Amino acid sequence: MKLMLLLTLCCLWLNTAQAEKINLVWQHGQDASVDMSVLPPVTGVNVVSPCWYDIDNQYGHLRNKSVPNYVAAAQAKGYKVWPLITSSFNPEMFHQVLLDHHARRYVIEQLIEQSKKHQFDGINLDFENIRDEDKDNLTYFVKEISKACRKHGLTLSMDVTVPSGEPYWSNCFDRKALSEQVDYLMLMTYDQYTPSMHRSGPTAALDWVEAKLQRTLKEVPATKLVLGLPLYMRLWTQDSVTGKTTGKTLSMPQAQQLIAAQKLAPTYLKKEALNFYCYREGTILKSFWLEDQASIAAKVNLVNQYNLAGVASWRKGFETSDIWPVIAAAME
Repeated sequence: MKLMLLLTLCCLWLNTAQAEKINLVWQHGQDASVDMSVLPPVTGVNVVSPCWYDIDNQYGHLRNKSVPNYVAAAQAKGYKVWPLITSSFNPEMFHQVLLDHHARRYVIEQLIEQSKKHQFDGINLDFENIRDEDKDNLTYFVKEISKACRKHGLTLSMDVTVPSGEPYWSNCFDRKALSEQVDYLMLMTYDQYTPSMHRSGPTAALDWVEAKLQRTLKEVPATKLVLGLPLYMRLWTQDSVTGKTTGKTLSMPQAQQLIAAQKLAPTYLKKEALNFYCYREGTILKSFWLEDQASIAAKVNLVNQYNLAGVASWRKGFETSDIWPVIAAAME
């Protein structure tokens, strides 16, 4: 009887643990308007990732932007804290780090020292813009970080781009091998179109997001995959005379203000699950594909459809307040 009761309790515990989805938001900067350690608790969010560390030279030194007492205050609000570390997106410098055992070890030593000092719960790796030939070196480095994290009880997550075959952006990630080393992979299912492309388009159309998700799931278990959500879009400017197209980041509140100021009417795009807006200023055509509560809800529905581990939103401060209840409700 006691054994049966114990097994029942264990099953209930496992079901509860499995039911909780990751709902992470990245915090870029420490302004009071985005500081998750002092703001009222945000509906549904259970992990915050402050952008605190950058590898800033070939010897593995970390530029440190950590904030005293942040972690304890955030944890008191019910959040787990997984600070983010970048490679400074410098492919040549990071190449040297990956080849140097002492540099890699120094990075890990600093991270563990910081984890003990601040008592955070995990680490989020954001290594991007990496030479294709460093793919295996990157995986090995993540394996070394993972070993240290397991030893010290830290959750390890890593941000990866969607499969696209693009040099420096996509080909550097062995997603299958990386998923075997980390607890979670954050799939950056956004930046479908960027200003560097010099052509306009959505940040994360639903059909594109689902296609990239399906492709990633051929390599990564769904239980380890976290869906990236954009809390932003881009305002595109195209000169009808020169044909030149440029884009700049547009937050959700900025987009709503623009719609009201220009009295814009939407065109709904069903496959993309986005409203499209455009208007002219002389020879300039301006346009944007709106990310709002409806578009975000459509993407979050993929979490349940594919039994993913949760969502990660870039970034705090870009959103309207109605986004958080929508994300929380869609993952229930």
